[in-house]
Amino acid sequence: MSEHTATPWRAVIYGNSEWEVWGGDLLVADVTTPEDPLQPEVAYANAAFIVRAANSHAALVAALRAVEWRGGFESCPSCAIVRPEDSHHLPDCPLDKALRAAEPD
Repeated sequence: MSEHTATPWRAVIYGNSEWEVWGGDLLVADVTTPEDPLQPEVAYANAAFIVRAANSHAALVAALRAVEWRGGFESCPSCAIVRPEDSHHLPDCPLDKALRAAEPD
């Protein structure tokens, strides 16, 4: 299996309603809204989602692996969170960092 284009990726406007997703000097994807080209905000939202997902993927995988080695998802290895309703991660928590990176601005 080939390697994907290195991150970080970025979204760049192209025309009035199209966005491109770039990784370094390589075009990764064209993002348009063919059903309604008058909705550039939809094309931008889709491009931003692709970029956010690609750029946060490695951190999310690392965070999940950190939890997995503890034997499940009942606790956070960095913060000792034992119940899902607790949400007080410590500043260096890999789960908290990954989740913040994956959430929209």
